[in-house]
Amino acid sequence: MPLPNFLIIGAAKAGTTSLYHYLRQHPDVFMSAVKEPRYFWQEGLADGRLEIFGREAYERLFRDVTSQRAIGEATTHYLNSPTAPERIAADLPDVKLIVSLRNPAERAYSSYLGRLQGGEERRGVEEAMRAGSYYVESSRYHASLLRYFARFGRERIKVILFDDLVANPREVVRDLFDFLGVDSTFEVDVAATHNRAAVPRFLAANRVLLRTGELVHRLLPPSLRNTGITGRMQRLLLKRPEPLPADLRRRLLEEFRDDIGKTAALIERPLGHWLD
Repeated sequence: MPLPNFLIIGAAKAGTTSLYHYLRQHPDVFMSAVKEPRYFWQEGLADGRLEIFGREAYERLFRDVTSQRAIGEATTHYLNSPTAPERIAADLPDVKLIVSLRNPAERAYSSYLGRLQGGEERRGVEEAMRAGSYYVESSRYHASLLRYFARFGRERIKVILFDDLVANPREVVRDLFDFLGVDSTFEVDVAATHNRAAVPRFLAANRVLLRTGELVHRLLPPSLRNTGITGRMQRLLLKRPEPLPADLRRRLLEEFRDDIGKTAALIERPLGHWLD
């Protein structure tokens, strides 16, 4: 049974959904139908957030592989997981890894917006993104990257920047195809924007809709689930978010300054523009 020979491991809110859709267009690339199986994310066992339980279920995600040379999945939880590197290395000893990094202040804010939209967050942005919060700590890249560099080596890890993916997605994707050993001249459709940030117009109404959708999902037989009705209804309640407040942005960047410097040295790429 084939297993992945590459993984997109993060960071969350750094274009990984777009990467998933771009790469899967290639005829020589197979991506699991479940974008984020979370199989190697052991921490997800504690609160039941794993999509795939057990080796057999994970293998079934790739049973439709035919002649594709690059086989992958995209789970952003892997990057910050202290246990995932060893679990990945044990099961996929020759795997290649793709990491997308975004300005940490913007990534933290996008993560906050995502949880606000998902009904998991109620606090204002200033309160939510204090030092030590999930949003801030999960946006520090150096320690997480260092674990992977130490375990897998530099040559098997491809680090891209979200800035480059936005500015020139075709060039970034061609570079990734080359990294994966498939035809890099294949042209992908990069017109669509995936997983764009949005926030609820009315927080209470958004929570009611999501809770109702979750209840209905549990009651329906499997054949009638995942119709997308809740998502389509939720879009009527959403609006484009306000930009990250300038004062908060400056405070966050000072918080991240040291980590940005260490990350730049580790990946051997200048990141000073993140501090502008």
